[in-house]
Amino acid sequence: MDTKPLDIIGIIGFDGVIKNALRLHPDQEHMIYPMGNKVTIKNIASGEQSFLTGHTNLISAVCVSPCGNFVASGQINHLGFKAMVIVWNYQNRTVKSSYEIHKVRVEDICFTLDSNYLISLGGRDDGNVVIWDVRNNDAMCGSFASNEIAGNTYTITRMNTHGECFLTAGDRTLKVWRIDSKRRKIYGVNVKVGKLRRSINCIVINEKDTDAYCGTSSGDIIKARLNYRSENEEQTESVMVGCYSKMYKGLKKVNQAKGEVECYAGGVEKLLLLKDERMIVGAGDGTVELIEIMDIDFSKSKLAKLPSTPQIKTHLVENVCATVTSMLLYKNDFVLVGTVLSEIYQIRLRDFDIRLLVTCHNSSIYSIVFPWNYSEIFATAGKNDIRLWRLETQKELLRISVPNFVCSCLCFSYDGRMIISAWNDGIIRAFTPQKGKLIFTIHNAHIKAASAVVIKTDGKRIISGGCDGQVRIWDIKPDVQRLVAILKEHRGPITSLCISSNNEDLVSSSTDGTCIIWDIIRCARKQVLMGNTMYMAACFSPNSIQILTCGTDRKIAYWETWDASLVREIEGSTSGSLNCIDISPDGQYFVTGSNDCIVKLWEYHTANVTHIGIGHAAIITSCKFSSNGEHLVSVSADGAIIIWKSPFVMARVKTPSIKSKSVTARTTVKPEESEVKCDDLKLNDLEEHVAGMNQVDETAESVRTTYHGDDQLQPCTRDPADIPLPVCLCGKDKDTASVKSLKQQKPTEEPSSDGCHCAKNAETKSLLNSKRSSIKPIETANSASSSQRRASLQSNKKCVLKPKTSTGRKSLQ
Repeated sequence: MDTKPLDIIGIIGFDGVIKNALRLHPDQEHMIYPMGNKVTIKNIASGEQSFLTGHTNLISAVCVSPCGNFVASGQINHLGFKAMVIVWNYQNRTVKSSYEIHKVRVEDICFTLDSNYLISLGGRDDGNVVIWDVRNNDAMCGSFASNEIAGNTYTITRMNTHGECFLTAGDRTLKVWRIDSKRRKIYGVNVKVGKLRRSINCIVINEKDTDAYCGTSSGDIIKARLNYRSENEEQTESVMVGCYSKMYKGLKKVNQAKGEVECYAGGVEKLLLLKDERMIVGAGDGTVELIEIMDIDFSKSKLAKLPSTPQIKTHLVENVCATVTSMLLYKNDFVLVGTVLSEIYQIRLRDFDIRLLVTCHNSSIYSIVFPWNYSEIFATAGKNDIRLWRLETQKELLRISVPNFVCSCLCFSYDGRMIISAWNDGIIRAFTPQKGKLIFTIHNAHIKAASAVVIKTDGKRIISGGCDGQVRIWDIKPDVQRLVAILKEHRGPITSLCISSNNEDLVSSSTDGTCIIWDIIRCARKQVLMGNTMYMAACFSPNSIQILTCGTDRKIAYWETWDASLVREIEGSTSGSLNCIDISPDGQYFVTGSNDCIVKLWEYHTANVTHIGIGHAAIITSCKFSSNGEHLVSVSADGAIIIWKSPFVMARVKTPSIKSKSVTARTTVKPEESEVKCDDLKLNDLEEHVAGMNQVDETAESVRTTYHGDDQLQPCTRDPADIPLPVCLCGKDKDTASVKSLKQQKPTEEPSSDGCHCAKNAETKSLLNSKRSSIKPIETANSASSSQRRASLQSNKKCVLKPKTSTGRKSLQ
């Protein structure tokens, strides 16, 4: 059967670690940046994305030609192999030409002013500058980028008026280059800097090509004068004019006499020159400043000779909380700033008002989940945080941060009012879905890291799995979370948990080569699935008749739930282990993700691959169908989130509905209800609900909550046993009363102050009595459980251990 490609709807990601990764097209309407092995072209206004695919590894450099017709990108490769550079046709989104000349890595690339040549710089294993003829698709010439006594070269910058000239800079090197197209050679001349030794991170040149400003790793700025006589020929050698630091603010005179100056913390990573000769500086500590270099004469100063003179005056300051890696001017009124944390900010030049445009995970994502029966929002879990995203716009809605810890798994409660997460510190944390407030924490939920967590449909029990190989069942209440049972069978870390549709069975997969089916009502083992593999994931079919498993043996196995027999085994990948698997809501298809970075869509009954998705640049860690089956979402170890369009129309299935009893009532699950729509989740006025995230304005910033410790948090006091009642039957009282609050009140014969006669209403009385009888008092439950434990102890005392029988076993009497 012929396989077809999956259509990509959007990619949530920005590789901010790469220097100069963020580029702006000359039309001022599109941003261009790399994400993994793809180049993303994004419309700033509409958010529409298109992708350039062709690289075989991570992209390390990207640039746009001044004419806007070409885009170039370079990649990294394994040691001993050549790195590829691709020139793209921007209009057609196709490959124009490519070459593999540099070893291992392409450090930086840029076009000349007339867009006729592409200049590429190799990394530390290569160290060469290569000139590529864009029009003729030919390599013209090349040369070593630095001298033997200098260090590595890091950056390239073209001139603004001289079409065939450019600058390179790096560790103790700053050179001016000229391209001789007739002789097919390039000539480089070092800039005279005297005894100054600096490692240059970035270069910016003014409009007339008279001066160049260089940002250094020491935190100061070098100014060099470029002496050009004609278009391509220099009159005299370029020289350094000065090295500048910030003007004194808090330093004492005694420190000035010692030659101490104030520099930018973390070094000057990016420079942006404005038309009025002012500059914007992006530093390693996240500082973004609007500065001006003042003309001050220090020749008559009696102070000690300074390594850099304090001539930088600061006008406006902002901080983006991370190292600045990209910075560019947008419509002459805004500055777009990219950071190492994979975020893009927009800063207004007039008042330095800051706004977040793009954000994503900057490290591996370990889990993804959709709310039950709701497809507009999904959540991802990774290092340091949990994030909620809107599917349609790919916009971040909520970020819950727990610094220095990794969230390995998460799930939504079935009523949509709670996010339960498992962390590598062995703690289970539950949060509200709108503001990220902590509801409860279970400390020491596992001896080692908690690796998996699921919740029953009634929301009263949570089942967790850990790296200690244990499966634990928890009874959940707002004031206390009680451990019900510990299931000890696995001898390796738990990789996944899945509850059957009838809420009676649970399947757990482990790296010890077994998957176990548990009876979570009796807390006992039912069946064991064994294989010669480390199982990475297991899930029930929608009817809970079969189980699908996948693991490191690259096989997908079908198992019968009843007797744990192997029905079918197929090869899921030819090169890498399978890490995740998920079945569509209608049970007709399933999706897998593997180490070969390919998403595959399968027919369930025929086990044929129908579609494949190629787009990830790292191993795929999790993949999920949306609740309505219209989309697929996959995440990978590089922090990328790719949203795919499902090629098939999923059949509607009968699912339990979630309905609100009243305006202020908490939602309850009714398995006997008939088919419902995906918008049956309704927002409560008093409680947070995941559906309430749709009311967030598109221009609003995402909600961010950071937890440094659980001592500062006030847990939610909502009682799951406090069942809300409908609105007052007489229609006078619009508030909701609860059984727990009304149990302590006696009905009065006199009408209340507001004229309510519901206490005399027979229907209300019968409803109250039925609700009261359905709630078992806590004292009775505790006394019953205590009596059962005492009886069990008495029966154990009467047991006598007999000697070995003929069968060699011990018996109890």
